[in-house]
Amino acid sequence: MDFTPKWKMPSVLCFQLKSEHSVVDNSWKERIDTRLLYEDFYYLGIPRREEQTVLLKPNEAPKKGTLVALDAEFVSLQKEENEVKADGMKVIVRPSRLGLARVSVLRGQGELEGVPFVDDYIATREPVVDFLTSYSGIHPGDLDPMSSRRALVSLKVAYKRMWILLNLGCTFVGHGLLQDFRIISTSPIHPISLSAPTNHSTIDIHVPRDQVIDTVDIYALRNSQRKLSLRFLAWVVLNDHIQTETHDSIEDSRTALRLYRKYQEYVDAGVLEEVFDRIYQEGLKGGFKPPAMATMGSM
Repeated sequence: MDFTPKWKMPSVLCFQLKSEHSVVDNSWKERIDTRLLYEDFYYLGIPRREEQTVLLKPNEAPKKGTLVALDAEFVSLQKEENEVKADGMKVIVRPSRLGLARVSVLRGQGELEGVPFVDDYIATREPVVDFLTSYSGIHPGDLDPMSSRRALVSLKVAYKRMWILLNLGCTFVGHGLLQDFRIISTSPIHPISLSAPTNHSTIDIHVPRDQVIDTVDIYALRNSQRKLSLRFLAWVVLNDHIQTETHDSIEDSRTALRLYRKYQEYVDAGVLEEVFDRIYQEGLKGGFKPPAMATMGSM
């Protein structure tokens, strides 16, 4: 047999043992301890709750299909280090590493739709090399347990809350959520998996696609690779200006939720294509940036 290159085709063979031994038991999801969703659990026991956050009540217990809006902010814990080889090629010696700094979760339905029930700043003693303030809204001291005026929690508490919501079957809406989950899943500093309990030393987040509504995707322009920013979409769809100075995870998650509700309205009214055409035309006029932002870019 002659396997020349043009004959070769990459293949993946999957074998499944069809027996009782291969049955996956998910009954543990019915026994999840959900108390963290209804109680404060602050780092060092210091309660510094943000006024706009309202804890869930038992009659709001999340279940499969419950809509929640989520946004996460990150800081840089390690900068990328490169070296140039003799042939001039740049090689990454040590990759950059981001750490979770803040996570906000808002109600996506009900009387309190848009009201946050989680707004956790993550306490850290690990050196932060860059707070990325213009993108994260995090300032020096915000994550320091000794000086922060924020509602700090441990990384374990923040991840466990997300893990609970995920395994209860909640549907997450946000902007760029898949990227957020991807960054969180590469963190080597916590042993909690968001797909199933594990003793592994890394975070292994597996969020089913049917539990994610990403406004980056639902507002993707036809026949275009361009990814529309949350700021531009807020202006062109909601006639609202956000992120005027910095990012805020509550504002961003609430904006994503509003964009999803608008999307549903457009679908129900049968005008989605017309709306997309308008978004495209408005984007062409200002470089897919809100007016103020486009003006600054041309100065």
